[in-house]
Amino acid sequence: MSRKTGVLTADAGLPFSLSFLEGEVVTGGIIDWQGLDAIYACPLLPDQGSFSFTSQAVTGEALASYGKVTADWARYSDDWSQICAVVGSPSAMFRGNLPLFDGPEGRSIRAASRSSQLPLFEVAERVLAGVKAGRLEPVDRFSWYSLKHKHQLGSGRGGRVAAVLDGERNMGELVEAGFAVSELRDYLIAEIRSGLRFLGCGWVLRDLLWEREFLEGRK
Repeated sequence: MSRKTGVLTADAGLPFSLSFLEGEVVTGGIIDWQGLDAIYACPLLPDQGSFSFTSQAVTGEALASYGKVTADWARYSDDWSQICAVVGSPSAMFRGNLPLFDGPEGRSIRAASRSSQLPLFEVAERVLAGVKAGRLEPVDRFSWYSLKHKHQLGSGRGGRVAAVLDGERNMGELVEAGFAVSELRDYLIAEIRSGLRFLGCGWVLRDLLWEREFLEGRK
């Protein structure tokens, strides 16, 4: 309403930001994952955390009118919760009798979105329908299994996960070696929140938090 220009930064468990130009949203997202897909995956009404608005120069075109962005954000926020309650997160891999997922190794929702250039949410809806119809089944792997990370000394975290991260083995190999998926999630979430940055860290954090919320403790 005040038509301000600047950047709103929120750290409400999931850090995200929105850039405004005269009251309209021109960009935003979760760390390096930017755009409407990322904005709609952020919590719309976080009730805790730290928030700040900094007046500064912002350039760009409005993604849509402020009213449309917030209305769509509200709808997507609710729908993402319903989808992830079934599939876990867009990093989850599925296989079955459905285009994009009919290969022998399956594919994650994110990978299918990238290869088809379809919106992430649209692919997630297709997977949800496929699971409910019995056409898709989970492969029990996630996109972030391919991450190779060398633990950075001085990050503040240690433990047995940090001790084996030499930059050679990926997360999937650590799962095969006996590490609990939840243990690896906890490590990555804490490291990214503490400042670890790599290409894709924004969507990785978003998916890890969804998985923690909807998958852990399900069984």
